[in-house]
Amino acid sequence: MIKTLKNIRKLYNAKLLFVTNDNNLHNTIQNEFDEYFKELTLVSSSKEAVERIDENSFDMIIIDTDVEAKNFEEACSEITTAAPSLPKIIISDSDKNDDIVTAINNSAYTFITKPLKSIDIKLAVIMCLNQTKRGDKIEFQHGIYFDEYRDQFFRPGGILIDFTRLEKGFMKLLISKKGEIIDYDTIKNVVWKGKNMSIYTMRNIVNKIRQKTYYEIIKNHSNKGYIIDEIQK
Repeated sequence: MIKTLKNIRKLYNAKLLFVTNDNNLHNTIQNEFDEYFKELTLVSSSKEAVERIDENSFDMIIIDTDVEAKNFEEACSEITTAAPSLPKIIISDSDKNDDIVTAINNSAYTFITKPLKSIDIKLAVIMCLNQTKRGDKIEFQHGIYFDEYRDQFFRPGGILIDFTRLEKGFMKLLISKKGEIIDYDTIKNVVWKGKNMSIYTMRNIVNKIRQKTYYEIIKNHSNKGYIIDEIQK
């Protein structure tokens, strides 16, 4: 797909997690970058980073080699385990070979050395968001989200939800009609392509989706149909 200015992912609709124990860098990022992102979260340790990843659906993470209470390799490994597909940028006081190797082993997008210029970070984030194909997300409760670009559903940390074709089609239909109650006939025609389908089969699909996400993600309106849970802003 050829990118144009209209469909390039911008900073202002991205959620960024920044991990650093460098107080000067922390203050710089907080003062200069907060207004650029939809959400900017700063933490000082890998433990805090993992906790935030479990609670939120970030678009990417920037990890400083200066992290609290752990060496960089352990911190990076811990974060990667929690969010294996979350794009990463690594920043460092130096270009030590060990840190570069750790960054590569953890599939970092790029490695930037200090002192940092604001424009360097902004450009690195924009390039990472777009070249790692992170599209705009439709978010639900508990960190569940649908990535429109990749056409997949994920849990926090970029963990893929293994929906079947019917389950995924059901969810996408409800999302496309968010705020509306979708009647059974419409679901049958769109998801099952008009093939035979009983109300019990449909209920079974709904129950499986709820088990893989959370119960309220699909709401039933008796004798009318189904509606998707409120999408998070």
